[in-house]
Amino acid sequence: MSRRTDMHGFTLIELMITIALLAIVVGIAVPNFAGLIRNNQLEAQTQSLNSLLQFARGEAVIRRTQVLVSNVNNVWTVSLGGQPIREETFNTAQATITTAPSPVALTYFANGSASELNIVLCRDEKPETAYQITVQPSGHTRINPRGKDDENVELENCTL
Repeated sequence: MSRRTDMHGFTLIELMITIALLAIVVGIAVPNFAGLIRNNQLEAQTQSLNSLLQFARGEAVIRRTQVLVSNVNNVWTVSLGGQPIREETFNTAQATITTAPSPVALTYFANGSASELNIVLCRDEKPETAYQITVQPSGHTRINPRGKDDENVELENCTL
């Protein structure tokens, strides 16, 4: 099919092929992007909880006294002498938090040491994307790699 030299633009076939390719790319990208958003929300919740635990340990050392971390209805509270000094509420739509032992009764001591605690943050009951935070007796917190426990073994479920 010949074209006149003074005509500019696209044919209907060229436009349809471009739209079809665009639809294929969008069809592949959108589900992957939604998964990326879910994973980032879970990681953000994990980082926030780890930050709260580090704050509690720092307060215990600075104030040279015991600091208690508790969880009631997904509201995590750092208390000093029975008075809350920091609270953080976690979105249950973005992460399900389970602990061992349960209920949470984590105590940081004046020297920075703590009672042991394991926390799993999971979304959509998928242990392969879950995070486990381990509070060691030294008071140090560790976020284990995604989907792994503190011994680097695959998590089997979202509970402890």
